[in-house]
Amino acid sequence: MNTSTFSDRISSYNAAVSSVEQRLLDWLARNRETALHASAAEIAAAAGTSDATVIRTARKLGYAGLAELRRALAEDLRRDLTLADRMTRELSQSGAAPGLETSTQALRAALDVIEALEDAVVSEIVTSIVAARRIHVFGIGPSGFIAGYFAVQLLRLGFDARALSRTGLQFADDLVGIESEDTVIALAYDRPYPEVRALFDRTTRLNLPTFLITSNGPRMPDPRARLVLRVPRGRTDGFGLHAGTLALLEGLLVALSAAEPDRTKAALEDLNSARETLSGAGMGL
Repeated sequence: MNTSTFSDRISSYNAAVSSVEQRLLDWLARNRETALHASAAEIAAAAGTSDATVIRTARKLGYAGLAELRRALAEDLRRDLTLADRMTRELSQSGAAPGLETSTQALRAALDVIEALEDAVVSEIVTSIVAARRIHVFGIGPSGFIAGYFAVQLLRLGFDARALSRTGLQFADDLVGIESEDTVIALAYDRPYPEVRALFDRTTRLNLPTFLITSNGPRMPDPRARLVLRVPRGRTDGFGLHAGTLALLEGLLVALSAAEPDRTKAALEDLNSARETLSGAGMGL
């Protein structure tokens, strides 16, 4: 395999994977610290499989055995600094006292990337959204709030949209709502969480247009997106910022309004009418 990190190897491990091996990979992705000091039998018991499957899967990932897999896990964890470490590094590398200058430096790179996006890329996304039966916006953790915001704004412009931000077994209810003729926009970074993999399993099976908004780091959460947009989230190993992603999404909202002016105008007028019903015409909304 031509990828080196544990997370990269999981994200590219799509062929010939059994349901048992998939369950083991999901457990390893979520429990890297525990797996560092666990035996093959202990990992197998926790993941609901056999120790033979643990060893076999490690070798399928390209490791000589469990010991080499553990070393890869340790290296992965060293790359993932804590949030406090990331913020400390961000401020120490900025060369400036905390304030507007620091935040401006952190955002400039992301905005430069967005400004450089080709018209054809934006047009492809806008065309897919306009033609979709429904738009699904995926994001978990902090990205889930951004996914929810974008979905609400799409609804306000007259597009049927919903956010997918639940995790674990509850995410299965979100997945079954994704159908043919839909479009998926995924906000995902770094490690291939089980929800990310399950999302792309379904979009691939349905052959849906799927757009992945991710960071500009070396790791890809899933390689199966139709189009990947890499938006910097601050410095490498720095505190993760989302302003660039928000700027990109809001730019798409403007592009959609320009592409569908009648649709968006009618939807906003309908929203305003509903607001007046609630607040009274005197509010002048």
